[in-house]
Amino acid sequence: MDCVEDGTVKWKTVIENFYPDLKEAVEIAQKELEEITIEDEVTDVICEECGRNLVVKYGPHGKFLACPGFPECRNTKPFFEKIGVDCPKCGGDLVMKMSRKGRRYFGCMNFPECDFMTWQKPSVKKCPRCGGLMLEKGSKLVCMDEKCGYVETKPKED
Repeated sequence: MDCVEDGTVKWKTVIENFYPDLKEAVEIAQKELEEITIEDEVTDVICEECGRNLVVKYGPHGKFLACPGFPECRNTKPFFEKIGVDCPKCGGDLVMKMSRKGRRYFGCMNFPECDFMTWQKPSVKKCPRCGGLMLEKGSKLVCMDEKCGYVETKPKED
């Protein structure tokens, strides 16, 4: 590629030499690989329209919940990944969500009744000083209550 940049070798020559090997490797891979099927993961969430358990599907924008009775039942819901931390406002589950611009944030599963939201990932560990929610900020755990101000180093995960 440096020679192409210098102008001593034409880029078409490089492609002509590279392409036959690539084409052969792709053909071999297509013959040897078997078709991959992703099984639907059944959840405990019940479809309001037909009563079946919703399944996790994979779409171009990530996971979502859908009724296995498609096309008769077209019920779908967003899939929210629970993080195992309770909401400090209402006690519901906190889940990871994505903003319209693709930025990750954490909010209460009971939205819109509960409006709790944070950009930093909440920790399961509670603040030893005030008992409040701790947030992960880089390599530290920081109390969400700025008046408390408690900070500690995050334990290393194995």
